[in-house]
Amino acid sequence: MSMTNTSTKSIITLAAGSLAIAALSACSGNGEADGSSATDSSATQQESSMTQTDSTAPSVRGASFEMADGTQASMDDYQGQVVLVVNVASACGLRPQVAELETLYEANKAKGFTVIAFPSASFNQEPLDAEGAADFCQAQGATYPVAAKVDVKGQSANPLFATLSRQGGEPDWNYTKYLVDKNGRVVARFAPRTSPTSAEVQSAVDAALRG
Repeated sequence: MSMTNTSTKSIITLAAGSLAIAALSACSGNGEADGSSATDSSATQQESSMTQTDSTAPSVRGASFEMADGTQASMDDYQGQVVLVVNVASACGLRPQVAELETLYEANKAKGFTVIAFPSASFNQEPLDAEGAADFCQAQGATYPVAAKVDVKGQSANPLFATLSRQGGEPDWNYTKYLVDKNGRVVARFAPRTSPTSAEVQSAVDAALRG
């Protein structure tokens, strides 16, 4: 093998390593601040990913949950609307998405669209209680509904997330996004690192609103 070929392969290997490190950093933010580590499953998430969903799974209609202010709510309250359900966490490196969700909400709420944020410590990155987590979201400019703190995966998952998981798969990190159509079916599931303001998300919202 020539010296040129060896050098070229070394450069490619180094570049690939740099990209992998960059992906880890982008996903977790500051590892020390978040309490996240390089082994987090989220580190392997794609920049943008829409997962196929199971249309035969039960509808989320009727699923109840508590809001941050202690009032009871149900997905029936959003009958006829398109809803983006998102598990959020104030200590996660992806927390700027709280403000991005507001941008998406403002752009589409007049068309029959809303966002519901569910603070969760299922990935050990929400140290605040329900009230504190809601205050955090509001401090980032959120005017969309914020629910009480819930578990979003495993045996202790909130019933809504249990049903969402049957349709679109269990959340694999904070800021997993489920797009629910007017009939209570999950029509798209977006990976944590997919920005709420991406063209991919807006396109799916537009399609659901037309449906």
